[in-house]
Amino acid sequence: MGQAGRCPVCSAVVRPSAKENRGILEQAASPASDHDNLLEKVAVAKEMTPEEIAGLEAARKKGRRRQYVGEEGEGIEWEDEKRQEGSNEVSWKVVASILLSAFVLLALGIFYYQRSGGNPTAGFSEPVIDREKADALLDEIEEAEQKTKKIEEGELAARTVDDFKKFDNDKLEEAVKNFVTAESPAELKKYIREAERVGPLLDRYYEKVGYEAAGFQSLNRLEVSYRGELLTTLVTTADFLSSPIAVERVVDGEKESYQVDWESWVGYCDYTPEEMREKKPEQPFLMRVIMEPANYYNYGFSDDRKWRSLGLELKDPVYSFLGYVARDSEQDKKLQMIMKNANAVPCLIKVAYPAGARAKDQVEILEIVAKGWVTSLEKKEDE
Repeated sequence: MGQAGRCPVCSAVVRPSAKENRGILEQAASPASDHDNLLEKVAVAKEMTPEEIAGLEAARKKGRRRQYVGEEGEGIEWEDEKRQEGSNEVSWKVVASILLSAFVLLALGIFYYQRSGGNPTAGFSEPVIDREKADALLDEIEEAEQKTKKIEEGELAARTVDDFKKFDNDKLEEAVKNFVTAESPAELKKYIREAERVGPLLDRYYEKVGYEAAGFQSLNRLEVSYRGELLTTLVTTADFLSSPIAVERVVDGEKESYQVDWESWVGYCDYTPEEMREKKPEQPFLMRVIMEPANYYNYGFSDDRKWRSLGLELKDPVYSFLGYVARDSEQDKKLQMIMKNANAVPCLIKVAYPAGARAKDQVEILEIVAKGWVTSLEKKEDE
């Protein structure tokens, strides 16, 4: 049992048991000349055909290490081909990355060359602009903007102070209080702006909707805006709701009075919402609305390439309407300027229903009369 031998194929140490034939050990320990006889007795799993040998030789020449796995090795060969394809994709990405980097470097080179006045070395002797110079330039720009802003704010404040000084707040508040506490339409007309023109409109309006005094609680003297002789602020009525109110300062010789703009106060339209929906007037009429962008196209205004859609909200929000303005028309351009920095804008507009209109709430916008709800102010300023 103490004897050992080596395998003639793998050279591993072999220790036989007592039951094994000692002749085998002697044969295993025999000189190398006896190995040839043993190798002839070793079984070969599968003999390779000439075609398989040629395949291996071809793979070796291509630099690819492939292992023959018999007829069931197609899956492994496929995976090997995919790895090779992936390798080609990576190679192309590397080439593309190099080309892109070269293009960027070339563009930067051209930029510096142009900035250096055509001198190839000028761009390298001194940077076009370093971080310190860039920060200094940004500081100068910001400082200039701040100065401009302060100047504009100062000018606005100066104009506001001048406007504030010319308005008598006590008379202003008295006029507003008389207006909102008037007991009848006839009394109300004493405190309205442009009474001769507006009086008949006021009478017809209250014949339809009835009259009730709003009542007075207080006038906001802090949130005030001025525009020439016109002042707008907020008044708190008897129901404790705050509503915007516009008042014009009217000077007649040495006499000064304050008159409330009744049309903007009630959001006056030539027709009530019920009349508009019932009559669908085809003749142009005025509406005071708050306009905002919309996206609804139907009936006679179904082509969004021809029309621009807008939501029209009245002071009384029971009914809302849709307005359509012809795209790229003069009124459309004016409207876009008005709504440039705001989504909802109060406007005085002239509209009409299309002939044979099917919808009760769709009108064509014919004219943008004014931004805001106050009329005739521009005309007075021109005079």
